[in-house]
Amino acid sequence: MQANVPFGAPALSTAIEGGGSAAIDVALVPTGKMATTVASSSAQDLSGSCEGATHFVRAALLGAFAMTPGSRGTARTVDQVFGAVGAAATAGQGGTTSKEGELEACRAAKPDAQAPTERCHAPLRLELVPLLTKKAAAAEAPVKQAEDEFPKLSSLCPLGTVPSGAKCSPPALAPAHLCEPNDARSCAAECGKGDVGSCYHLGIQYLGGKDFPRDDARAAELFEKACGAGVTQACYARAKQLLRDMKSAKVPPDAAGRAKVREFADKACEMGDGWACFSVAEWYLSEGPQAVLPKDPTRAVAFLRRGCDLGHGPSCSALGKMLVEGKLAAKDVGVAVGVLQRACQGGQSEDCVDLGDILRKGQGAPKDGVKAIAAYSHGCSLGDMRACNAAGSVYAQGDGVPKDVAKAYSFFEKGCPEKGFGADACLSLAGMYEKGNGIPKDMSRAAALYEKVCGTGGCLRAAEIWQRGDGVTADPERAYSLYEKACTQWGEKKACDAFGPLLERKDKERARTFYADQCMRTQDKAACAAQKRLGGAPR
Repeated sequence: MQANVPFGAPALSTAIEGGGSAAIDVALVPTGKMATTVASSSAQDLSGSCEGATHFVRAALLGAFAMTPGSRGTARTVDQVFGAVGAAATAGQGGTTSKEGELEACRAAKPDAQAPTERCHAPLRLELVPLLTKKAAAAEAPVKQAEDEFPKLSSLCPLGTVPSGAKCSPPALAPAHLCEPNDARSCAAECGKGDVGSCYHLGIQYLGGKDFPRDDARAAELFEKACGAGVTQACYARAKQLLRDMKSAKVPPDAAGRAKVREFADKACEMGDGWACFSVAEWYLSEGPQAVLPKDPTRAVAFLRRGCDLGHGPSCSALGKMLVEGKLAAKDVGVAVGVLQRACQGGQSEDCVDLGDILRKGQGAPKDGVKAIAAYSHGCSLGDMRACNAAGSVYAQGDGVPKDVAKAYSFFEKGCPEKGFGADACLSLAGMYEKGNGIPKDMSRAAALYEKVCGTGGCLRAAEIWQRGDGVTADPERAYSLYEKACTQWGEKKACDAFGPLLERKDKERARTFYADQCMRTQDKAACAAQKRLGGAPR
């Protein structure tokens, strides 16, 4: 009962004590889901009075439920359970009789609704995710992995219970239950007993051909069976299988085939699979000989919007970019802000930077330095060095927030770690040391930071410091080496202009070869003149 009674239902411990013929009938009518794009969180991310918290709510399944006393061995339909509750209420009976939401309202709900349906938004089940013991440092931020081609089903049931049909049950009391995805024999057994989720996993096994001989026809049969029983991932898997067969010319890419792909693909998204919405949107944007479905940006945008609503971060990311660019969808930066906010919260660090830029500059949305900092800060915590630099720049300039050199320095330092690479932040930090902006001037430290990001003008600036002895003991050899590196490895013209004369003093023959190469590759007039001056024949 604890695993299956809707959230908010009354305590039933006294009602179910003892044996006899008593039973409790529960009818659940799910119609929608509210979800966050946040996939993981730690105690350090929480705010407010959260002492003792162990989990956060990832999603809530909404709809209606009814509960009333019943009899063992007698099954009642959903309509009968709701009707019995209504009759009990009319007769003034209470006890274990309870209801929230209306069946008729739930049946009138639309699959593409953007908000919970009135009189059908009771929380039925919460998806809880354990809090991480500690927040990963930016340098330890995990590398994003591509999602499985055919995502596996996972159990959201409490420990000690397994998914069995629409409820969670102890394994010993479950007629059939969801198998472990990689246990082929168990999946075959549970599918045979009637668990459609296991049939989906079994279909993946037949496609892989690892534990069973590969059998595409059998996989298709299992996917269609599971899809028809409400397994959204199975609908997507069947669409993906059909799409792949058309691309490989196993089946003709005719109108009937395309219609079938579209049928299963659309159904997967409509039934609430955010990953399917994202993938199918890409199919509708494909062009060229490998494209199976006709290009349809309008449909793609609708699928991404639904995927985002379902809490799929990459869908929010793709939709936000479209709304900002205005190429495949009508440009709407105001709406994009909310979409990018969800993508940023979901761990898409590049969207945190894009969101921060919009809010910082006020381009298409109201300028808001505080919210820009929040976006940049989150991106920085996800390991995006550009976000760290942007946050530092906002504080350094007092752009929409009070100027704060200490905070600026902190963000620049985060964006320029000892191990790793954050060119912009290293340059900003080097600039603070060079100019003494709010911190003691330190040219040696500035030069070291410039050298660290050689390919973005750093080596050139460091060479100038060492050549002139600007706040450091002059080191001509070090300057020579840095000019050479910036010129030959990174092609910086200013560095090449400085390196040539230094090379002439060391080795005129090599200098003539250097100028000849510069003249030929870049058509630089000064280099060509120097080559001629040193006696080199023009090429």
